Amino acid sequence: MYVPTQNGPQPAAGPPWWLVIGPGFAALIGLFLLTVIYRFDGGPDLQIDLGMSSQSFLLNVVVAYVVAAALAFPAGLLLGARFPTSVTVPAIVLMLLGVLLVAFGPSSGMILAGRVLNGLGAGAALGVTVALIRRLRTGRGAAAGVTAGLGVLALVIAPVLGGLLSDATGFRVVFVVAALFVFLALVVAGVIGIVTLARPKHA
Repeated sequence: MYVPTQNGPQPAAGPPWWLVIGPGFAALIGLFLLTVIYRFDGGPDLQIDLGMSSQSFLLNVVVAYVVAAALAFPAGLLLGARFPTSVTVPAIVLMLLGVLLVAFGPSSGMILAGRVLNGLGAGAALGVTVALIRRLRTGRGAAAGVTAGLGVLALVIAPVLGGLLSDATGFRVVFVVAALFVFLALVVAGVIGIVTLARPKHA
């Protein structure tokens, strides 16, 4: 007896693993930028050079970054799975503008604006990264573990590298170098976005 097969709805295909690289790279830079302002062997150079009080430094440089990232994270998480490039590229642009403001800003007000832009971009990029990893069909656990491990490493190593570079050249050069990496992340995200658009769609 012939029984016709039923073509039920197929599960939606997850994103390719390499789509995580762009926002993931940006998110790691964002975590690096969160703690690079500190150093383990003394007071923050940014605070000292600009003559900021401890309270002003905490509010303008640390709290502003964290709050902005927390506000932008849900947007990246909600929109990132469907529009990863459309969210990631503007997020990295915000990060780049923020890093340049911190690198060249002469006042605490510009530093505050730069850190807010940094936080918004980093939070959105982190949200996209989490959203994409959650939708991976295979290797989800490995991707999450590697990303989390690299994130912790970025947080820990940032004060060391920042301190060494700041001692040799000043804290502003630290952010100029960071801007180069942010720009690299922008190029990577853009190229991956173009490849994704050109990738043939399978039914």
